Amino acid sequence: ALAVYSWASVALAFKASNLTNRGIVSHGPYRLVRHPAYAAKNLAWWIGALPNLYLIFASGNLRHGAYALLSLCGWTAIYVLRAITEERHLLMGRNGYAEYMQRVRWRFIPRLL
Repeated sequence: ALAVYSWASVALAFKASNLTNRGIVSHGPYRLVRHPAYAAKNLAWWIGALPNLYLIFASGNLRHGAYALLSLCGWTAIYVLRAITEERHLLMGRNGYAEYMQRVRWRFIPRLL
């Protein structure tokens, strides 16, 4: 997951920006999904949390486990909403993003989501 995140970051180069459109990136992992960095970052968080979640639930501390799961779900939701917001923003301009969305159907996971 961290390798995919790094690959996506390198592919974005200096075009990464939440506030301005510096061009549409459609190479590297962006030719497979529209938000590979967000997907990879979230996957890394979930994989990293699994051992702790296991230990928390194995110890019988369901309350702490629930807090940990809610936290992970919350951060995942934030990044899903961030991706949707970015797409809406990019669709406002005549920059080729609508065409890119037609070429790259999947937002986070190829053939799934």
